[in-house]
Amino acid sequence: MIFRFGRRRERSKRAKDRLESCINTILDLNERLGEGKISPDIIQHFKRLKQTFSDLDDAMVDEKEVNRIEDATNKLLQEIRALYGESFLKKLYDMPKH
Repeated sequence: MIFRFGRRRERSKRAKDRLESCINTILDLNERLGEGKISPDIIQHFKRLKQTFSDLDDAMVDEKEVNRIEDATNKLLQEIRALYGESFLKKLYDMPKH
């Protein structure tokens, strides 16, 4: 019983870490691309998520929702690659942030 609880807790912590990674990726990408390249509604949503993130208990993070957010993040990155090319993304991250 204790081991099951520990595994569940560890899974929840990993899911929260994955969620945080997505949030930071989207917000960082928006900053590097410049305002308006990513829908302002999406950016507002992720900013609100980031603001409330520290108050979020690991157990409250739903794995299915994290998967959905990861999929959306990956699709956005694929769209940027398709529009600008792989080398563009590499250049973006070779440049210092503003």
